[in-house]
Amino acid sequence: MTQTITQTSSASEGAAATARMQTTSRLRRVIALSGMVPALIVLIVVGSVLSPAFLTATNFSNVLRLGAVIGLLAVGQTIVVLSGRGGIDLSVAHVASASAVVGSLYQAWGLPAVLPAALATGLFFGVVNGIGVTFSNLQPFIVTLATMTIAQGVAFELTNASPLPVSAPGLSWFSTGLILGIPVPIVILAAVVILGQLVLSGTTFGRSLYAVGGNEEAAYGAGIDTRKYRIGVYAISGVLASLAGVLGMAQLNTADPNFANGYELSSIAAVVVGGTLLAGGRGNIWGTLVGVVIMALVSNLLNLLNVNQWTNLMVTGLIIVIVVSLNRPAEGQPRRERILKSLPLFGLLLLGAIALYGILK
Repeated sequence: MTQTITQTSSASEGAAATARMQTTSRLRRVIALSGMVPALIVLIVVGSVLSPAFLTATNFSNVLRLGAVIGLLAVGQTIVVLSGRGGIDLSVAHVASASAVVGSLYQAWGLPAVLPAALATGLFFGVVNGIGVTFSNLQPFIVTLATMTIAQGVAFELTNASPLPVSAPGLSWFSTGLILGIPVPIVILAAVVILGQLVLSGTTFGRSLYAVGGNEEAAYGAGIDTRKYRIGVYAISGVLASLAGVLGMAQLNTADPNFANGYELSSIAAVVVGGTLLAGGRGNIWGTLVGVVIMALVSNLLNLLNVNQWTNLMVTGLIIVIVVSLNRPAEGQPRRERILKSLPLFGLLLLGAIALYGILK
């Protein structure tokens, strides 16, 4: 009897130990999805020390709600970059603006007309980008630069370069609405991030996309239709850009052709900070989300410290360069070696900062 009890106790302890190990393993995998998680933790600790208003639920909610637009753009950008062969989408910001403007033209018919019109606009530009990169065999940089300019022209032409007031019934819900007490923009971004990561990690589409980005010739030899996947990723990026445009329109209550100016660079920066390789084939959406949050929190902290917007831009750029230099993985290159090789860059940046300070004074 005693032996049976002992065996049962040992089995229970073994099962508990196994469960703890599995939980620890899962936690490590989550953290490993982005090497920038430690940097995010440090940022939160430093921010809470520098500003009492930083580490509050209200502040974090506002940061994430306003950062949802760039977050959606960055998710689409991640998928494009993962496809490799120089994949990049410079058009996302102006596609967002153009989609918002086109959608606003149908506001008399309400949200059921505004949303499809906006999403169709984003899908159109995305497919154009995909066909330009695949069938026309043009460089992604050139194709998306062209569509960026076209989308910008469309937005300005339809608005006569002035914001259009928007009062479509139900649209404000995308900005001020709540789902289970959580702001709708945050819920939408979370849903897109979770769905996107599940598709990348658990579906044939995702595995094939990593294969295409890692080695296109090998993927083609394995029977993967690389053109179909490339058109698909640009189409997804276009649709997410249009959804970002709808969120921006809801937040501003206007369809402003200028509202997303510069967001294409912010989306690329978030992707890079999040650990996705610009060469393609390696990265994930979790990391991009961390990159988006880091950049949004840095900007927010500088605003709380009353740093002007121009200095804010410079500091953000410096942080991106330094953090990425220290944390991005490099095959066959130890971290210490990467730091040493980055010292000349850091030195030049320091000299530039000192020179600028001297000029301003």
